[in-house]
Amino acid sequence: MKNSALVRFVISTVALVSLLACVPDLPDDQALIASPRILAVRAVPAEVKAGQPVTLTALLAAPPGAPVTADALEWAMCLARKPLTELGPVAQECIDRFGSGGDIFERLGRGQSVTARVPLDACRLFGPLVPPASAAGVSGRPVDPDLSGGYYQPVVLGSDIGAALGSVRLACGVVGVPSSESVRYNQGSRPNENPEIERLEIVTGDAHVVAPGTDAPGAFVAAGARVDLRAFWAPCPTQPVCGDAMCTAGENQTSCAVDCRDAPRGCTGAETYLWPNPATRRVEERQERITVSWFADAGAFAEEQSGSAEGAGGPDVASNVWTAPSLPGEARLWIVIRDERGGVGWREYLVRVE
Repeated sequence: MKNSALVRFVISTVALVSLLACVPDLPDDQALIASPRILAVRAVPAEVKAGQPVTLTALLAAPPGAPVTADALEWAMCLARKPLTELGPVAQECIDRFGSGGDIFERLGRGQSVTARVPLDACRLFGPLVPPASAAGVSGRPVDPDLSGGYYQPVVLGSDIGAALGSVRLACGVVGVPSSESVRYNQGSRPNENPEIERLEIVTGDAHVVAPGTDAPGAFVAAGARVDLRAFWAPCPTQPVCGDAMCTAGENQTSCAVDCRDAPRGCTGAETYLWPNPATRRVEERQERITVSWFADAGAFAEEQSGSAEGAGGPDVASNVWTAPSLPGEARLWIVIRDERGGVGWREYLVRVE
């Protein structure tokens, strides 16, 4: 895989404030799938501790007649810390040397999905703990958290169709707050849950649910029609509710064993989470912002992204307008949902244009 492809990807990534998606020679319309692309990378679980296993999966998209060979997709974790003087989400040497090997990578294998174990020292390399000393014996400083208070293990992946960056959100605890606030965080903080698209509605006079999948058309529209699309996600409780089958912020095995004891699951929408406010040095509650990215191999979207504002408390839906192609046929749609803590989900749809 060519390094120049990955460099172009990273430049686009920084500009869009995203860690995912891209290929060389990008079209002006980012929502149009004109060539094979890597649209997103999802980690399951969405947030893990150092040393724990994680499964990484890539969403691949291609126009008709351009199949994607998922077996050729190569994965690696970047182990190099990014110098403070460098911009971007990952150390430049992991971009420059990807494909050539070296001790700054932990190879994860090939395929559309791989399973790996987060390095034991991930919270020292990319988190709030004091990092290892350099070869010269100089100790660096911990990594700054993102706006949600999170830290991430970088992932690099790519093949002949292009390259992408992914990440695994790290559960490294909390620093910089009084011990009483740290106790509150440890007792009430829950790992992030990947968001999911609950349903997609298409409005052509009346609203109809679009059946997911690409084996058969999930909706029918007229050629050239402008239709409203609405992607819904699950409403999340803003306060813990014991017995709702979700282990959310403020709950734990002691306060709500029925929700948090066996394989606990969070809410798949805009979750409320605990955040260490660096200005007040207190742990506060926040609600996630949800962003939806829209892609299609035909037609055109009015917007490439839509979604909710942080803590909006409004409808759990993102809307867009899609103009169907002018000629009859089939169009594939890919809709990617992301939360601000690194969680990712997606759905694929097939629409018949008549």
